[in-house]
Amino acid sequence: MKNLGIILLLVLSSQVYPYRAVLYDGSRAQSWERLIAKTLSGIVNRDSSRLYLLNVYETWSYSKTDEAWGDIYRTKGNVTFDTLKSIPALIERFRTFIKGGISYDENQYYSNFPYQSLQWQAEYAALLGALTDRLPVTKTQAAAFNIHLDDSVLVRDTFDGDRDTYVTGRLENSVNPWNNAILTDEQKYLSMVSWGIENLLPRCNPSRLYIREITDYAVQKKMFQLNLAGTDAYSAKFETMPDSRAELLEKVLTYMHSRNPKNIFHIYGWMTPEPMVQWFAFFGASFHETLLSNMSWHSAFPVREEKFTRSSVINPDTLVLSNKYYLLFIGTEGDAGNWNFGFQSGAWLSADRGKVPIGWGWNLELLKECPFVASYYSETATANDGFMSVTSPLGYAYPDLFPDEVWQNAADSAKYLMDKFNVDNIYAYKHYANGDYRYTYRGRLLDNSFDFQRLGQFEKDINAQLTFTFDPKLSSQTAYTNYKCLLFNHSDDGTFYGDVSNLEASAGRIAGILKTKSKPAFILAGYQRFRQDDFSNRTDPEKSDITVSGLMKLIGYLKSEPFIGQDVEVVTPEKFSALLRKKLGISAAAKEDLPRKNYALFQNYPNPFNPSTVISYEIPRDMLVQISVYDLLGREVATLLRDYMPAGRHAVHFDGGKLPSGIYIYRMKAGDYTLARRMLLVK
Repeated sequence: MKNLGIILLLVLSSQVYPYRAVLYDGSRAQSWERLIAKTLSGIVNRDSSRLYLLNVYETWSYSKTDEAWGDIYRTKGNVTFDTLKSIPALIERFRTFIKGGISYDENQYYSNFPYQSLQWQAEYAALLGALTDRLPVTKTQAAAFNIHLDDSVLVRDTFDGDRDTYVTGRLENSVNPWNNAILTDEQKYLSMVSWGIENLLPRCNPSRLYIREITDYAVQKKMFQLNLAGTDAYSAKFETMPDSRAELLEKVLTYMHSRNPKNIFHIYGWMTPEPMVQWFAFFGASFHETLLSNMSWHSAFPVREEKFTRSSVINPDTLVLSNKYYLLFIGTEGDAGNWNFGFQSGAWLSADRGKVPIGWGWNLELLKECPFVASYYSETATANDGFMSVTSPLGYAYPDLFPDEVWQNAADSAKYLMDKFNVDNIYAYKHYANGDYRYTYRGRLLDNSFDFQRLGQFEKDINAQLTFTFDPKLSSQTAYTNYKCLLFNHSDDGTFYGDVSNLEASAGRIAGILKTKSKPAFILAGYQRFRQDDFSNRTDPEKSDITVSGLMKLIGYLKSEPFIGQDVEVVTPEKFSALLRKKLGISAAAKEDLPRKNYALFQNYPNPFNPSTVISYEIPRDMLVQISVYDLLGREVATLLRDYMPAGRHAVHFDGGKLPSGIYIYRMKAGDYTLARRMLLVK
């Protein structure tokens, strides 16, 4: 029996049993079909990954993202997909999850900027559907798919107890204020947003917000969504954001901060003009570019809790500082979901990855949300694949602008992420740090340079080992120790999105920098945008784009330089940081064993068990907690807890005496977090 228990434990931990799910192929789907698919995916993936979307809303940076992840889930996750290609078939498969529909006028369009064409009623139907488990449909579609429509629908607050409310279930009805014929298209949409702020926002997720086109993840997490942007899709100027739109956005941000007075909250989607992300920080927000699908799938896929490690983690005591030129190349866009989920624009899938050192940037908050994704990257990283966070462990965030009241929570959250993923080096820059640019926007002073005293204090508080900056106010290729932490700056020398269209010329430019330095010297040789191997065959490569094989050629040119080549060594950010500290005589920043201040669901003990076991969990603040047990068919077999619990660590007992032997899943829902684990009952 002891050997049997060991075997069963191995089976449980390695997930060798098949995981069945549905794959919807939206390659030829129309926009309304894609909207239904995204909404349905968000609904059915709340507690487990059931629906994967293929080519419904793929990352712009790598066109094979959905296909690649599908293959990885088949192999690493042992997933067996049933492929469906029609919306009627998809609806039938998941009909038990659907409580009806929200109808809309398909002819209502709005544009923030030229070339955008937003079916605003359709998107709001998806938002309302997220709160009521209904699908966005026209009246014709509802009849065709046998989906019931109600004149009014009940919206419940599943987060923090706001009263239930009835709202319209038919957005196209003429009695709705946004359908007033005298209004312009923009006035109609802003009227609906105003209505949503009053009626839906208090019942949406209090710690998450979505801006721009709705996604399955926004639906899954029941985020309030608004599609507001400036009038120029490519401008960084704040003046392109009309006051009427900014006022609504500011109202939502103020509300979100009021619901999180001492904690940061998270904004997903995209923002134009992009520098407004700095403005978000004043409200205590961290931002995440996530214009893509399948985050509901990634975040719900069950994996065992782990502290992530990788081959590039080093012991600084084993390194020897030599009389060399130490060079580092960092991949750009590490804060962006398109790079985190898009395999670093396909570069991660290069056959040449691992042959030369690269610093890959990541959004640690997104990796935390999607542990299967994090596990894949950690396990496939080589010793030459260094990791760092961009622009903060919290995501696309500017801690020097955070209000004081959220500072401690932000620091604790950042430390937790750095410890979890074993990443303690950061690349920080402001958009765009190009000259001495200051601007007061709606009463907030924004600056393209950091407040170095506040930035340094935050980096010290989170025990960051090294923070790279791109800032014109500091000297280039220079280390700074006078801001309470270790900073290394580069600027104005062609190493930030530098032109690498001619690799030999690029090597000459970098060599020119090296020749001005005394050894041992440290150079951030390039913050470059890596792309997939075959990107050169596309029609739209930019001058700063480079492949892994291209970097290999660039390094080859540098090492063949007759005067300095033999002393050039390219390193990972982990080695760069440790060796730079040795040169400066600085010991590694102390790492504390901090009390956990996060959500956690621990493995039951004992496991396997017969017939009782203990399940422990942890929550960061007082909240409603529900813990339930399910069999592998998804049927609930027990509810162990449904109560308002204080912050801290707790435990519940489970007695499986009346259940047959087998694998069971226990799930905790706390606030907007859902965590699940497996346990084994052996009689």
